[in-house]
Amino acid sequence: MFADRFCRLARDVRGTSAIEFALCLPMFLMLVFGIIQFGWTQHTFSSIRYAMQQASRALVIDPNTTQATLQSLVNARLSKATNATVTVTLTKTTTANGLIATLQGSYTATVGVPTLAAISIPYNVTVTTPLRTGP
Repeated sequence: MFADRFCRLARDVRGTSAIEFALCLPMFLMLVFGIIQFGWTQHTFSSIRYAMQQASRALVIDPNTTQATLQSLVNARLSKATNATVTVTLTKTTTANGLIATLQGSYTATVGVPTLAAISIPYNVTVTTPLRTGP
């Protein structure tokens, strides 16, 4: 059955199939490349969250870790998976329960789909962790 249709299509000389293909291919390619771009963006966001959680764990181990060290730790983790550069901010707050550290990371992804304008998507991650105050 498939072979019969293929043979009929191959013998068709009117050109309607070629015109339909030429009209549909650009839209199909835009859809495919758009899905790939958004998928890669979601992968990048997931990698950023993981890197921020790893930096938070490093901060729990050594509460004296500086913001610059955490920034380089996050960007080093991301260099293996993506070319994203995240801005990391460290805030330490003293509460009744002890010392709380808040790591905030911000990143703006640019999604480009062929023949469409680029879309900027801001992404912010906040990781909060308790810190020990004694030895």
